[in-house]
Amino acid sequence: MRKYILFFLTVILLGFLAFGCATTDSDDIATQNKREADASGLDSHTIGVATYNIRDAQVMMFKEYLDHYIGDCFPDVTFLYSESISGSEELMDFLELCAENGAEGVMVFGSYDLQKEVAFCAEHDMYMIRPSATSSDADFEAVASNPYYIGEIGPGSELEYEAGADMTRTMAEDGKTYLILSGGAAEDNEMHRLRTLGMLETLQEIYGTELEQTAEELAVTEETVTVEAGGLKVTVFPGYLEREENAAAAAKMIEDGDYTTVLSSVPVSPLMETLDTVKVECGTIDCFSEDNSYGFQDGTISYVAGKYQSEIGPGFAALYNAITGNADAFRENGRAFRLKQGFWTAKSSEEYEKMYSLARSISVNAYNYEDLYSVIKSMTPEADFDSLKTLAESFSYEACMERRGLH
Repeated sequence: MRKYILFFLTVILLGFLAFGCATTDSDDIATQNKREADASGLDSHTIGVATYNIRDAQVMMFKEYLDHYIGDCFPDVTFLYSESISGSEELMDFLELCAENGAEGVMVFGSYDLQKEVAFCAEHDMYMIRPSATSSDADFEAVASNPYYIGEIGPGSELEYEAGADMTRTMAEDGKTYLILSGGAAEDNEMHRLRTLGMLETLQEIYGTELEQTAEELAVTEETVTVEAGGLKVTVFPGYLEREENAAAAAKMIEDGDYTTVLSSVPVSPLMETLDTVKVECGTIDCFSEDNSYGFQDGTISYVAGKYQSEIGPGFAALYNAITGNADAFRENGRAFRLKQGFWTAKSSEEYEKMYSLARSISVNAYNYEDLYSVIKSMTPEADFDSLKTLAESFSYEACMERRGLH
């Protein structure tokens, strides 16, 4: 009997997937989803979403995908969002709020003490995933055996480093002076550290010189520092630009300095006006956002290595598997997984607009509901870890176009 009930509920949910995914509603999305879940007879699930800055362009595009696409396709899911989180205490407060509201899982974009966070989630029967992130090897190994830590999907150490290195190779040449924006590298943000390290080591390689301080030291500097050697002059400016005092200080440095080129490990939206006024070239590791589209059009932005809206789809699918009773089927040898999902890269306005048209689309997604339910075991019984891995790691623009039949 139970088998037929489960089959019936799956058919109901697939009906929502087939007919509801292209629609949106001005009602409160959480209330709407719960109402639809109750009407369908499906269990309702609450998922917490811990963001580092709810107004950040990348976070906003992820939120749009979750609210206006995933929310329509999975009416049994309600999302509970944090406001901006800038430290460990704020993140732990949000996790506590999730537990109090009956959340079964959390998506965490910025981690401050992974062991502590995972331990709290385990104590409160909440699964945790990092759907677009890179942890250090030490941090990951410390939690990989905890059954409540699902894993992480993101560029990983190699691709984070190469994103910084490739951008630098494209933009560096004799006669230029560089300002590197290292973001949270000095605050244990492994993604920003690796990107900045890639920039610094590649500059030294191109100029055939070694700076007095090592690239490893410069990448995590807590103070602004300028170094010169063998024709290479580079300044490293640390700090998250969404903090107003950091954005103001960086803008003043660009205005007062003699930099030709800004290489940024973080979004430069707070600096767009300054960059346009001073007319320095800028490359950024960020996302395919409207700000960067305008930046390419007016010449403010010269290079983007970016994430895109629906790339968190496989992370959602993995978390959905866990909260619907199928966590063990998606472990990698009994441990949390690390799946590789890198960036799309645009070096011109034409390239950017071509990719942006797919990145921002709700109706034609790089990862759509058919992709997701193909790796969700309650909908596709043969789904397993290998199918999830294959889908998540087919992240390139070309792979996504082929999946949508647009190649």
